[in-house]
Amino acid sequence: MIKVNTVKPSIKLYRPDETRKLCSLIIPKNKAGELNINVKEDISGSDYKFITELKNKFNKLLGYEYFGYFNKNDYMTGLYMYVNPEYRQKQYFFGEILRLTSIIQMLENKIKTFSIVSKDSAIYFHAKYKFQPSVTSFSNRNKLLSTIVKDKAPGFEDLSLKGKELAERIKNNPSPEKQRLYCSEANQLFNQYINRALLEKDINSHKFNWVMDMTLTHENVMKNKEFYNRLFEKHGIDYKV
Repeated sequence: MIKVNTVKPSIKLYRPDETRKLCSLIIPKNKAGELNINVKEDISGSDYKFITELKNKFNKLLGYEYFGYFNKNDYMTGLYMYVNPEYRQKQYFFGEILRLTSIIQMLENKIKTFSIVSKDSAIYFHAKYKFQPSVTSFSNRNKLLSTIVKDKAPGFEDLSLKGKELAERIKNNPSPEKQRLYCSEANQLFNQYINRALLEKDINSHKFNWVMDMTLTHENVMKNKEFYNRLFEKHGIDYKV
């Protein structure tokens, strides 16, 4: 990893009479040049919705993330993340930088849970940064489970069988209490499936067919602090978990 000069995040209160902090950054060295990340209130005027804007030194918007955060709460909600298509899959790491900014937001605001609804095409991206499945909708669970049941690829046969067996129990026991327990069991299976696909570096062969609720907890951030600290250093961010 190339050593770069590091820059401390700019952390300030959203309003003087409350506790929420907004954490803006400068990325000193990137393939696209110096980058500026500004976290501010959403232009719609809502006092719980914010936007993280990623721009280059020419003020061109390269990507952004909307998120919701109420004052004096210990959870945040990711609403929408976007990276300009011309910079995707080309080693600019704009999505990664936006995600690291949200990690700083979490830590500085003592957030215990950061929840998102991931598009099917972004599930593996979020999992890479330690988000885990947290599906509670029975219908969503069943649609996602069908992906695993149908996957007969070498090395995934055992997970397919587990999925099939779970799907049978879901079908044969409709009680709400059992169905909630099956959601928990399905989330564990989703996590196994995702981690195995990431380990084999073959996510394109194991794509999900539906959106997925995912959660990053403070506990998981602390558990993976060295992972995040390496990424902060990689991008020249003077910050540590």
